[in-house]
Amino acid sequence: MGVGKKVLDDVKPYMMMVLLQIGYAGMYIVSVASLKQGMSHLVLVTYRNIVATAIMTPFALIFERNASRCRGRLNQFT
Repeated sequence: MGVGKKVLDDVKPYMMMVLLQIGYAGMYIVSVASLKQGMSHLVLVTYRNIVATAIMTPFALIFERNASRCRGRLNQFT
């Protein structure tokens, strides 16, 4: 059981890079197809940002739930 976990930990960065490249390729295909059909560049950027916000917001809420919160002190950055 320990060997399988070690292998998974070693392979995880490579799997994430492959998934990232698949995401970039998918976005490129969707962008080219929509621009060829006449969509405005500004509309495409707006839709892309809306979709990215909708996808990333649940992860931010889950992973940053217990992060240290700013208490609004004046000497915080000094």
